[in-house]
Amino acid sequence: MQNTDDYLMQQFIAGDRDGFSQIVNRHKQDIFNFILSKVKDHEHASDLAQDVFVKLFNSAGRYTAHGKFKAWLFRIAQNVCIDFYRKQKNASIISLNGEMDSVVNETTTLLERLEDESMNPMKETEYSELQTVLKLALDELPEKHQTALLLCQYHGMSYKEIADIQKCPVGTVKSRVHNALMKMKEVLKEYEIR
Repeated sequence: MQNTDDYLMQQFIAGDRDGFSQIVNRHKQDIFNFILSKVKDHEHASDLAQDVFVKLFNSAGRYTAHGKFKAWLFRIAQNVCIDFYRKQKNASIISLNGEMDSVVNETTTLLERLEDESMNPMKETEYSELQTVLKLALDELPEKHQTALLLCQYHGMSYKEIADIQKCPVGTVKSRVHNALMKMKEVLKEYEIR
């Protein structure tokens, strides 16, 4: 129980900086990937991920341990992204190509577990086609649906945590995830992938 995020935050608030270091090490890659999926630029994503942890550091005193640390942290990350785009004078609508790459990377991990270690050329071709199909399927989803799906399926968050991040009711999150999955399934069926 002593290594939970809530415990580490309480330790940090009490003055133990090691607790904060452990939190950063535990979540830095997920936060970086999430931000990269939004901004599509490694340098900006790296800077913004640092901003997330600076904001976490500065606002730690306001954190109340209710087992919702991850949702709170991702909400900070989402707000940092929103602030970033507000500061951009000529920013266009956030494209989710980076988020699609994140899904493809997650799919890669899953497929690697399912496949033999020695991939033959036929499997490589099938895998490449699957990556393309997944990108196309995700590209057809609205941003809020993509984000809800990614947070649920690839970051393992609960509907309640996602609702906190997206500032919407839990039912809306369930609907977004369900609709995103149905759309993905529909697109994948078109390509005869099951």
